[in-house]
Amino acid sequence: MKHIKIIGGVILGLFLIIAGVFWFLRITDVTVEGGEIYSEQEIISSAMSNKYDYHTLYFLAKSKLGRVSCLPFVQEIDVEWKSPAAIVLHVYDKTISGCVKYMGQYIYFDKDGVVLQSLAEAMDGVPVVTGIKFGKFTLNEAFEVKDSSLFETIMNLSRLIKHYKVQVDQIKFDGKNVTLYSGKVEVYLGQKEFYDDDMAALASVLKKTNKKGLAGTIDMENFNSGDRIILKTTGEDADASSDTGTVEPSGEAGTSPNEGSADDASGTDSTVSVSYTHLRAHETLRHL
Repeated sequence: MKHIKIIGGVILGLFLIIAGVFWFLRITDVTVEGGEIYSEQEIISSAMSNKYDYHTLYFLAKSKLGRVSCLPFVQEIDVEWKSPAAIVLHVYDKTISGCVKYMGQYIYFDKDGVVLQSLAEAMDGVPVVTGIKFGKFTLNEAFEVKDSSLFETIMNLSRLIKHYKVQVDQIKFDGKNVTLYSGKVEVYLGQKEFYDDDMAALASVLKKTNKKGLAGTIDMENFNSGDRIILKTTGEDADASSDTGTVEPSGEAGTSPNEGSADDASGTDSTVSVSYTHLRAHETLRHL
């Protein structure tokens, strides 16, 4: 009987110690690193939404079991323990390739066409895909497109836009013909098997047209690598009888172009310039 009391006392003591540690040992310092979609407060509010999450032992067990809550556009959150009271949440975003508008909602999908989330508003930097006929949308599953070849084209364009950091607001399909919209510029690509050369060339060109607020249309249906890009300008300051200019893409997307003009640049030169005949004959706008 005496031994039973001793054992019971030990168990009770251990329970009180554990309960005390659980109750008084708390997380007081939370830092967020990585992630560009959500704010630091949104990440913390999601990952530590339970009232017990700030208890060190509870959140330690939760993180080891992979039970840390993630927002829809977050792939995963790794927890780094600096001390029992201080943690760092390392956030890894999902890759958002584009979205489609459906019944007033924007349906976002990743690089594999998997539906991530629907929002009432469009997100900055994510192209909206229009002109396609689709089936149903199911969260965490690939969206269904009636023409499977269009699905491949959408994924290919999304990948290239992301890779070359092309500024695109909208990807419009007319049958299988593709038109891009970036700021005030409309780019007609037409129907192609591959769009790699087009996207590589457009990366630097659209960055400059958007920076200067230029408006117009570009026809790249028959574009080949090294070709000059013709911008047909629009706007009140443009002469309707002479409203074209040439834009020569840089040799490598994302690099800073050197000063020069379309007249003295070759297809392999790293020069980017825009010239407009409606300003003066042979006048070139530099430093775009």
